[in-house]
Amino acid sequence: MKLRVLYGDPLARDRSARRLKLRVILLSGIAVFIPFLIITYYIFSETRAVRLMIIGFLAALSCVPVVLYAYAKGFGRPLRELWRERPDEMKSLSLKIGFLYGFALYWMILGIVEFLFGYHSFRAALISFVASAAARDGFEIGYYRAQEEKTGKKEGRTIFPDGRPIGALFQETPALKIGLILAAAAAAGVIGAFLGPLLPNPRHQILAVGVLVGLLATLAYVWSLPSFPKPGSLIRYFIWPGLTMAITYFLILAYLFRIILQAQLPPAVDFGILTAACAGWMTLESLFLGHLKREMGSPAAAVSDKIADTVPS
Repeated sequence: MKLRVLYGDPLARDRSARRLKLRVILLSGIAVFIPFLIITYYIFSETRAVRLMIIGFLAALSCVPVVLYAYAKGFGRPLRELWRERPDEMKSLSLKIGFLYGFALYWMILGIVEFLFGYHSFRAALISFVASAAARDGFEIGYYRAQEEKTGKKEGRTIFPDGRPIGALFQETPALKIGLILAAAAAAGVIGAFLGPLLPNPRHQILAVGVLVGLLATLAYVWSLPSFPKPGSLIRYFIWPGLTMAITYFLILAYLFRIILQAQLPPAVDFGILTAACAGWMTLESLFLGHLKREMGSPAAAVSDKIADTVPS
């Protein structure tokens, strides 16, 4: 989310980089075809939680070389050189963006197939999108790092993409922000409990969560900004990341909660818990994005401005 909301403009204006990113995503998908073919063969009709976790582990492991390759392409330098110069960063990239991010996306894909298409339909084929998403983010992080290096900022950060942990959000008025997160989660949980019995179809639940949590996330983002954004910017944020990421988080949590943990709860309790969790998660991240946007003259803002200056129009 930080990549797109805070640092996405330079890449969006760089046509050659966008074309290269598409090629990298395509080549990454081809490169992992054989391991994913084996993985998807076993996952087509698998239902046991332990086996699903093992398969997810293998899928995430396959994303590690993908994200390293994409990072090097985005950076514009050989992977061997980058690994030698910044080993800690490359190890962190492998773990956080390659493995952990890929593992989370794996559950999202299973959630899409389980709740939208039916248990077997397209289930195996869609797993390949995990590698594509990892390649996309790896390339974008590499591109950002390369532009950052041009500005002279070489801090060797290991938190992506900008080295700024979410804990910085609570350095000022922590009680107020925690209260806002809890209030959003509580409000969404109450609404979810009311809607749970009325929306037995998971597709309708996904849409409801997307709209409700997307609105709460957008309000949290606006609250954090120094001034009210333009309507077009507000609508774009609601669509992405608000609605889109809310649906993503719901798919991940719902699959883990309902399929892996096999929680058997009344519809009101089940949907209330999931809606509250998504709302709290998205409100936290939206407050953080607004916090970073508001920090005029901060290291991140300065780097972002310098990057924009280095990219040809």
